[in-house]
Amino acid sequence: MSRGGRRHGRPRLPVESCHSLSAWGYFQFAQMWADRDEEDSFEWEIGEQSAVIRFTRDGQEHAQEIALTFTPCRFGGRRAWFSCPSCARRVGKVYLPCTMYLYGQRVARFWCRFCYGLTYEQRRERDRQWTFQHRVDRIEARWLGEISDDWISKRKGQHWRTFNKWFEKREALIEKSNQALYAGLLMLEKRLGKRST
Repeated sequence: MSRGGRRHGRPRLPVESCHSLSAWGYFQFAQMWADRDEEDSFEWEIGEQSAVIRFTRDGQEHAQEIALTFTPCRFGGRRAWFSCPSCARRVGKVYLPCTMYLYGQRVARFWCRFCYGLTYEQRRERDRQWTFQHRVDRIEARWLGEISDDWISKRKGQHWRTFNKWFEKREALIEKSNQALYAGLLMLEKRLGKRST
């Protein structure tokens, strides 16, 4: 099972660093570009069978048409979905990364998050915390003795210098894990605050 924050050993881009358009007509600028004077401009029109997006990127004009598919709703009506231009998967949103390059130019196609290999910032924070905790568990199993709530013992025959080195590494990793957890909680609080307003 692959971890959410990495793909083939490289960090994956979060969806928060991409412009996105939902099949229901909601366009969202990337968080990292929200406060910048960016020359890129976007126009979109959602019709009966497709959506047309016109935008400029790095001084060049682009137009892309994305097909729509529909599913019936339980109490009548229908719900619109995009058919990803790359993989034809039915998705609710398509994304345009801000910092992804192909052949020396920024990508200029709206695709689904699976085609671009995107993840979520919250998942990256969670995976960071998981990584730190996993390292702590390995240090405790290999280099430290018995561990209780207020005491960690040295292994029999172990030098104090070795014990102190690994104890300090364990404490530093626990601190990093707590910081990652705190950052994730702050992000969740921020999102919940936006939803309530």
